[in-house]
Amino acid sequence: MEKGSILTIFNINLKNYNNELEKILENKLFSYDAKNLLLSMLYKIENAYKDYEAVKVEVPTKNEYIENILRIIKEKATKILIAKIGSEEAKELEKAGVTYKVDKNNGEIVCFQNEITMLIALLKLDETEFKLKGIKNYAQIPMCEMINHGKMEANLEVIRNFNGWSWEILINEIKNIEYNFIYQNLLLLYGKNLLKLKDKIPDNIIKMAIKKYILDDENNKYKKELKDIEKNKKERLSLFKNKKEFINQITQEKKEYTKQIEKIDKMINNNEELRKEYFARNEKLPNKEKIFSVSFLVKILDKEREELLEKIDECNKIILPKEYIAQKQKIEAELEFIENIFDKKIEDYILEICKEFLQKAREQIEKINDENKKELIKWIYKIRYYRYIPINNHEYIKDIKAIEEDFENVIKEIIKKAQKLKIWDIFTDNFNLTYMVLKEIFDTKIIYLEEINMSFSYENNMLYVEYYDDDIIESSIKFEVDNVKIKKKVKLFI
Repeated sequence: MEKGSILTIFNINLKNYNNELEKILENKLFSYDAKNLLLSMLYKIENAYKDYEAVKVEVPTKNEYIENILRIIKEKATKILIAKIGSEEAKELEKAGVTYKVDKNNGEIVCFQNEITMLIALLKLDETEFKLKGIKNYAQIPMCEMINHGKMEANLEVIRNFNGWSWEILINEIKNIEYNFIYQNLLLLYGKNLLKLKDKIPDNIIKMAIKKYILDDENNKYKKELKDIEKNKKERLSLFKNKKEFINQITQEKKEYTKQIEKIDKMINNNEELRKEYFARNEKLPNKEKIFSVSFLVKILDKEREELLEKIDECNKIILPKEYIAQKQKIEAELEFIENIFDKKIEDYILEICKEFLQKAREQIEKINDENKKELIKWIYKIRYYRYIPINNHEYIKDIKAIEEDFENVIKEIIKKAQKLKIWDIFTDNFNLTYMVLKEIFDTKIIYLEEINMSFSYENNMLYVEYYDDDIIESSIKFEVDNVKIKKKVKLFI
């Protein structure tokens, strides 16, 4: 298929989904039910995407999103089986307490007949491991987990929270609220290309990802490893008090790392040794952690070798006089970083991350001028969306009392800038009153904010405000105010 052909098809109309899927499915073991479910899923995406894109802002284009789904179907999925109620496949899923199963090695999916479940399974099929630049090795797995889960939740929003006419956040259907929170913060601040992020990822983001990871019982092995790293850092720090003993220790460590590298090199170049290591490791590992093949073991050994070389390089640096103090300070900082993870609660990180996000958002908003004023419209939507990111099963970011002032400062900056740049109408000279009226915009579920109209009436020192989605009333507020001069009807966006 020529590049761009799918885009052309999706730019025409919905009936061509069937044509494109027919081409993809020609050599696929997909049932008639699977094909219909895929069509229904794509229809829901098409129907909701415009609203999703408007509300969230930082999303791929509709064509990019659908192109990606079709790529997964074409390149990754070899078999899709719909588990009908009462079937053996359905009984197996119910017994396991899941709604789908994915075999990534063979490209096979078994799932119940549900569009969101199908979308989850396809996205799971496409998940890959990756390495982020600029963060410690021990943080890689939790960060990879956070990004994969967060990206999954973000991709599901289009048909989970949007139906073509409304925006409703279904908190109970978000499987990983903490990972979703972290990912959305990164997404709204740095944009959709997170894996190409050039900025340093904030420490509190990394810490919260690790904290969430070690709170899951299934990751107790990793938690123990992190505790061992903490212990080693403390021991290493104590060695700095005796320089001679410290240098002897470092020399011994280098020798041990070199021996381990030699062992790995010998193993990689000897098929019999590789097979022995493969069986020896798998004998000790639980089923879900077993090594798939000898070739996969080689990748693990290469990674271990790379880590050992990094440790040798660190040893060489640390014994240099000019590096001695710097390395001591570095270890102190790393130890504090890890101790912080064990000492703090998830709620502490949520508060820190929100405050940092709002500070950075305000800084970016302050830089907006006439030349890039469209960026301000994006930030209006992004702040509204940010307020509705869940922090637990019943609360959103907007419900955090400790950041009310931070939100107020950001919203006031937006109002001033929007009126100055003639994006929003000025309906009164009283700025405090303007804020009281317009802060409600950041809590509305009206999808297209450009459609908002407001009407005002004043009686007996009471101001009544009605908010309309075009000509349909959505909400109203009232508050006491003296001697108000205000327009009667206002279209918010000029």
